Amino acid sequence: MDSTAFELTLEQQFQIRLMEESAHNMSREQMIETLIQASRLLMVKDNVIRNMIKQCPL
Repeated sequence: MDSTAFELTLEQQFQIRLMEESAHNMSREQMIETLIQASRLLMVKDNVIRNMIKQCPL
C-alpha cells in the first residue's frame, strides 16, 4: 500500500489548522461536545465502511 495514503492532503492540513484556531476560542464544554461529536462521526464512518465491505461480493 502506498505510504502517502495515510498522510493528510494539503486541504486536510488546512482544515486541521482551522480547527486548532477555533479550539482556542472554545469553552471546555464546547470542546468536550465537539470531541464527542467527532468521535460519533468516526464511529458512523466505521459502520458505513464495515457495511460496505459486507455487501461487497468477493
